[in-house]
Amino acid sequence: MRIESECYLLPKAGNRSDEYEDASHNSTHVHKETTICRFAIADGASESSYAELWANLLASGYCFGRFGGMQIDRSVSPLSKAWQKKTNGKSLPWYAQEKLSSGAFSTLAGITFRFAMDAESAAFDAIAVGDSCIFHVRGDTMIASFPLSTADDFQRRPVLISSNAANNVQIKAFVHKWSGTAEAGDAFWLMTDALACWLLTRYKEDRSVIRLIHKLAGERDFNHLVHEERRRPHREGYFYLRNDDVTFIRLKLVKGT
Repeated sequence: MRIESECYLLPKAGNRSDEYEDASHNSTHVHKETTICRFAIADGASESSYAELWANLLASGYCFGRFGGMQIDRSVSPLSKAWQKKTNGKSLPWYAQEKLSSGAFSTLAGITFRFAMDAESAAFDAIAVGDSCIFHVRGDTMIASFPLSTADDFQRRPVLISSNAANNVQIKAFVHKWSGTAEAGDAFWLMTDALACWLLTRYKEDRSVIRLIHKLAGERDFNHLVHEERRRPHREGYFYLRNDDVTFIRLKLVKGT
């Protein structure tokens, strides 16, 4: 078995590419006869300082195995120190310095697959904090949505992981975990909040949206889809896809090597 992966991203409409504050990462290594593949996305909160740096540290930290088996506050601690080291000593106005002292905030959604090379299935486990989501798709059916399952779930303000340890005292209660088994041919889609909410909204109305995403042939198709859905009006007066940074990792489990 192997995993085919593609990653697509776009900044908020009207923003430059260097203003994009999401992050994505992946890693693969082989231990004895088991292949371990990790994928992660993170969505930095725009109102916090150096959110894009913090999102990158979380996504890469997950894929380097920093979140395995420990309490999340202990897992985040060395990443917080790395963020502080990179941001300390910057010459900032007093109000920006005050904001910096509050720390950066970000979501995190990561999934790990473990499988033998000749296997036809793979065990997986996932973790999520906040409203970035992972979808398990089989054929034209969404068989799981993690950690949120309806568009209404996005109305609540999510709890985020902070680079300031003082803000993570209660974070353990908001860590979602998921595990299961996937078959060859299954797909997994990792999406930051705006795109995840869009998918759940469209899927409730018309399940053929799954086929639409399966058919995306590359970056050009993805960009076109995002631009169109940001302009598509919903009957309730908003646009289907909220104008925000979007990140999408598309995975497919494939039989063979």
